[in-house]
Amino acid sequence: MSMVSEPKKILVVDDDHVITTLLDGILTAQGYQVHVAFDGLDAMVQVRKILPDLIILDVMMPELNGFDVCSNLKFNEKLKNIPIIILTSREQELDPRIGQLMGIGYMHKPIDTKILLEKVQDVIK
Repeated sequence: MSMVSEPKKILVVDDDHVITTLLDGILTAQGYQVHVAFDGLDAMVQVRKILPDLIILDVMMPELNGFDVCSNLKFNEKLKNIPIIILTSREQELDPRIGQLMGIGYMHKPIDTKILLEKVQDVIK
């Protein structure tokens, strides 16, 4: 009898409902269990509740922005090892470097589904 592994949990955090719906559809179709938060504060609550295997995180959001969420997680012993992929439409050069220093993946909107799924699979192995 083979052990069926639990589906990996991904928390998608974006204040744009079109993006969260799109990502939910793409990731659910690949067998991931998707949870959604619409701002940084909600994300912090959800992370503690579900302990996701990966967080896909927008930068520009109300309440707490994506970088605030990252730094809150990275300074928490229990949560600091949860992988994060930043998903943003911002083009500043500094952002990817900050992300790299914090051990965070980085992607630009609009989303390329194939690249997104490759990144997710790399991170969740």
